[in-house]
Amino acid sequence: MTGPGHEPFAVVLLDVNGTLVPSVPGGPPDALALQRFRRLVRHLTSAGVAVGLCSDSPLRQLREFGTRIGLGTAPGFPVIAENGNVVAVDGTVRVTTPFPALRSLRAEVAAAAAAHGLSRVGDAVAPEFGGRPPTGRTWAFGANRLASASVFGPPDFIHDVRHRLTGWSAGGRVGNRIGSPAGSRVGGRAGERAGERADISVELGPDGSYAGIHPYPRTELGKRTALAGLAARDPRSTLLVGNSPADWVPGVPGVRCAFVADPAVPRHLRDAAWYVSPAAVLEGVVDILGHVLRRQPPAPGPARF
Repeated sequence: MTGPGHEPFAVVLLDVNGTLVPSVPGGPPDALALQRFRRLVRHLTSAGVAVGLCSDSPLRQLREFGTRIGLGTAPGFPVIAENGNVVAVDGTVRVTTPFPALRSLRAEVAAAAAAHGLSRVGDAVAPEFGGRPPTGRTWAFGANRLASASVFGPPDFIHDVRHRLTGWSAGGRVGNRIGSPAGSRVGGRAGERAGERADISVELGPDGSYAGIHPYPRTELGKRTALAGLAARDPRSTLLVGNSPADWVPGVPGVRCAFVADPAVPRHLRDAAWYVSPAAVLEGVVDILGHVLRRQPPAPGPARF
């Protein structure tokens, strides 16, 4: 690891699963650690630093979660949602990576569920956001997604979804590539025809009962593309805090990365990071924010992204 640098940051973006909360949801966060986290966020905000979230989760859940943990009132803090496919900054929500084949993909998932004899229930919210995923022989799509899909259900069904969608994607490719121009209509018929396919990636949750599906062949490309686009429009120094290779953004001017302790981060990324905390999850985030604050000169006025 290189150790903390001395550059000030204008923006700090925090991953959620595995970073702010455990990858496998457990009990509530440690009250003292959460208190220290909130205090550091207040100090950073007073110093002119915008603290927000960067996660695979949907925008609505992330805004509610951010408000609950002390980032402020939405839309007052930046959010990069759905693995970078949706960006909400300065009150504007933009789809950065459209998913033209989303409707066709959802039909493939429904066909897989029918083959398993499962019953669909209402769209689900993940436990870390207060939801209750389906149980027994039921399944659900994840709620509130704009440019990606998520699926909850029994592990055998989820593994079959990954297998089917991999074959579905390989059956034909019709031009949705990461970095496609923003502004395409998501979830409608724009660019979608019967039998359409698209490059996708399918990422399974730790316990196999969840899958996240994105419109590019490598999941780790999502956050990188979103942050590169933001840096091109507004080159303020940004720190991304995470716990996995998906939170590594190489080669983007002004963007640095820090990690909480996690075996998922390979050695070469730890060596190149701005800082790697010896502590995991929320305690690690608190440690990293402390390093950011100690190198952050005070700035007048409220933080803006």
